Amino acid sequence: MQVTVELSQANILVVDDQPANNRLMRMILERAGFKNVTTTFSAEESVRLYLEGHFDLVLLDYNMPRMNGIEVMEAIKAATSATPYLPVLMITAVTDREVRHAALNAGALDFLNKPLDHMEVIPRVCNLLTVHLLKKGFEDQVRVRTRQLQEANEKLQRAKMEVIHRLGRASEFRDNETGNHVLRMSRYAGLLCRVLANGRQLCDGIDNALYCECVESAAAMHDVGKIGIPDAVLLKPGRLTEEEFTKIRKHPGIGAEILGGVDEEPLMMARTVALTHHERWDGQGYPNGLKGEDIPLAGRICAVVDVFDALVSPRPYKKSWSVEEAVALLIKDRGSHFDPEVVDAFVAHLAEILMIREELKD
Repeated sequence: MQVTVELSQANILVVDDQPANNRLMRMILERAGFKNVTTTFSAEESVRLYLEGHFDLVLLDYNMPRMNGIEVMEAIKAATSATPYLPVLMITAVTDREVRHAALNAGALDFLNKPLDHMEVIPRVCNLLTVHLLKKGFEDQVRVRTRQLQEANEKLQRAKMEVIHRLGRASEFRDNETGNHVLRMSRYAGLLCRVLANGRQLCDGIDNALYCECVESAAAMHDVGKIGIPDAVLLKPGRLTEEEFTKIRKHPGIGAEILGGVDEEPLMMARTVALTHHERWDGQGYPNGLKGEDIPLAGRICAVVDVFDALVSPRPYKKSWSVEEAVALLIKDRGSHFDPEVVDAFVAHLAEILMIREELKD
């Protein structure tokens, strides 16, 4: 029986402690057309060869010194992180049912009896190789499709992040603030989030890396609700009246409404940030008067970085503060306006904050 071109390229490992048996099996296989046959008479070496190579079939003798065929399969399994599919054709003179059952349980797919029937060897080898190569091809297709889906999802996620950033910048231009404000805020927020993630889980159901990435993108949308504030209020150069300030206080709710109705990240995070970045640690913030850890972490982070960047940036109605003055205010309001832990992280990483500020300066 001659093998097909595809099967002839299969990698086959022959393991038998008798060199003469190895030579015989190699001769049978090569005469049938198999081109990649490796032989060993050492059970220990067979484990190493299998783990280092990419064999499509192992012809494995059962009765060998030091390690029998079943022990070889168990050693291979023990050396891998998961129980592998073992393409093993067990060769044995043992007819004991218990031995055969043990071999099947260890992973053997079929048996060849000694003494070998030359007319039986190649059909059994071809049958097992056909099944194995079909399985391998299916797994390759699954891996390719999985990778394609992952890449498509990553592209979609990046597109969502980009939309959020652009909408955030649009909202800043709405009230004459520089577009770099949202870029700086996002970077500051991402930095603090990663600092706070060190050694703990930030949010159930989402890994820290994705959570911090969402916070960084969502920070750009904190003031998107200003789209709904009248120009006369939003662009007023002087101090606001109480009535005007009441209108300004509506922008978190407007932002949440704009971003509502979506049940996936990062837009859910953007809604959270828009709604909660003016809440205060002491419960005196707006729009809902949330207090302490009832305020989502993303909102607590954005409250700190928003105030800092606003203070150190010039506006039509005020001069810019120095970094020292702005940090002093954060420290003064630590535990009243701001989450103490977030302020501490900000101060501890001020050098990195200032590097971002310099990189994205107006």
